[in-house]
Amino acid sequence: PWGKADRLGADEATLLLTQQSLVIGDTVIPPGAYTLYLVPSETGATKLAFSKALGKWGVPVDETKDVARVDLVRAELDRNVDQLTLALENNAATGGGTLKIVWEKTQFSLPFTCRP
Repeated sequence: PWGKADRLGADEATLLLTQQSLVIGDTVIPPGAYTLYLVPSETGATKLAFSKALGKWGVPVDETKDVARVDLVRAELDRNVDQLTLALENNAATGGGTLKIVWEKTQFSLPFTCRP
C-alpha cells in the first residue's frame, strides 16, 4: 500500500552490511547491518528505509526500528526488467556510488558517499 513500508525483495527482507558510514544528502547511516524497506508513494517521493530490525521475513515492518528514511530518485525505463534488480554503481570521484533498484519500467536511484 502507498505510504507503508514493505520488504524490498521477494521473501526475506534485503540485508545491507556496511563497514563505513554512508552519507546520503544530509543523512548519515553509521556502519552496521540494516534491513532495507521500500516506502512507495503514488504522488511524492518513494523512500528507502534503513532498519535495525534484522532477521525479519519482510512483513509486517516494525517502523519504530528505522534508523533513517531517504528519498529515492525515480526514472522511467525504455525496457522492461522482469526481475527485481539491486545494483551498486561505483563513483571513484565522489568516494561513493549509486544504489539502483530496478523493476518493470521503473528505476529508483540513491547516490551516496562513504566516510570512514
